[in-house]
Amino acid sequence: MIEEDFPVFTLDDSAGEAARRLVEGHHGSAPVLDGDRYVGMATLSGLLAGKRGWPSAKTLLGSIVLEQVPVFGPDAQLIEGVKAFDAIGSEVVPLAEEDGTFAGVVTRRAVLAALAGLFHSEDGSASLEIEVPPPGARLSEVIAAIEKNDASIVSFSSKPSGTTGDGQLLLFRVLTHDFFRLVRNLEKYGYLVSYHTPFPDAGYDEMREKALEFIRYMDM
Repeated sequence: MIEEDFPVFTLDDSAGEAARRLVEGHHGSAPVLDGDRYVGMATLSGLLAGKRGWPSAKTLLGSIVLEQVPVFGPDAQLIEGVKAFDAIGSEVVPLAEEDGTFAGVVTRRAVLAALAGLFHSEDGSASLEIEVPPPGARLSEVIAAIEKNDASIVSFSSKPSGTTGDGQLLLFRVLTHDFFRLVRNLEKYGYLVSYHTPFPDAGYDEMREKALEFIRYMDM
């Protein structure tokens, strides 16, 4: 996950050269080291602020005010780095050991890939969002209803819903051989399905459901 070829500067590097390398690499910022210790981020906007051209070649990064941004340990959960991007304003999160020794950077791309993996966005699972108004149903009841339809929950998250935030939106990633049947049955149970992954062949599934309803009616 650690980016191997991302530029790294030192306090003795030229600010002008650093700015050129950032532009050439299409980067907005890069870490600056004092020896092997991370001390901050040099940003392209900071290096070019108030200047009509490149910074002077004689100006060293040690004389530039560096961005002080959140730092994470090499073994930190990548999902914790999501909040850091707002503070950093760039595509990387710096990593350092407890003693400050620089350990590399993790890119926004790597964090998004980790999030995609956590939520199983590319493994054939489908999204199912259920709105539960206050006081709502117990989570265990919703899970039981999903699993009763031969579906496996591979990830789950929730967030407040409604104007007062008293309700909940429950987002599941599920694996099932019959997603259409799962959604329709949940709606029959009275759950409000606010979103679901589009059915692969909605027309076919609608006709199949009508046929099954007719068969059930004939069996009565």
